[in-house]
Amino acid sequence: MVFIRTFIKDYPGDEDTPLLRSIKYNLKQLLESEAPLTVLDRDLKACRQSILAYGVEDIQSLNYQLGKGIFITRIKQLIQDFEQRIENLEITILSNEEKQNAIRFIIAGDLVNGQEFQLNSLLNISDFSITLEDDLV
Repeated sequence: MVFIRTFIKDYPGDEDTPLLRSIKYNLKQLLESEAPLTVLDRDLKACRQSILAYGVEDIQSLNYQLGKGIFITRIKQLIQDFEQRIENLEITILSNEEKQNAIRFIIAGDLVNGQEFQLNSLLNISDFSITLEDDLV
C-alpha cells in the first residue's frame, strides 16, 4: 500500500485524502472560532473575508430560536467566505433529541478535485466545540 501511494497521489482506496483532511481541519477551526464583535458594511467584501469576520458571529444566538433558515444561511455564507475549495455547498439541519444544547447538521458539497463529500456535524453550544465525521459519497 505505501509503495503504490508513492506513485499515485490520491489512491482510490484512501478515502481521507490530504485535501479532505485540510478542509476538515479548516472547517473545525472556523466553526469553533467566535468572530469579533465588529459590525461590517456588506459592501466591504474584502473585509468580510478577512480576520475581521473570521469565525461564527454571536455564538449565543446559535440555537433553534434563531430559526433554521437563518442558521443555515449564516453557516453557509461563512464557509463560502473562508473555504473556497468547496463547491455546490449544502447545509442541512438534522433533528437532535440527544442533547438540548447542540445542533446537528450536515455539510455536503463537491471538492475542487471533483470528489463529493458529506460531513456529519455536531455543534455543541455550551462549550463551542464541533465534531465533524466524514461520510464520503
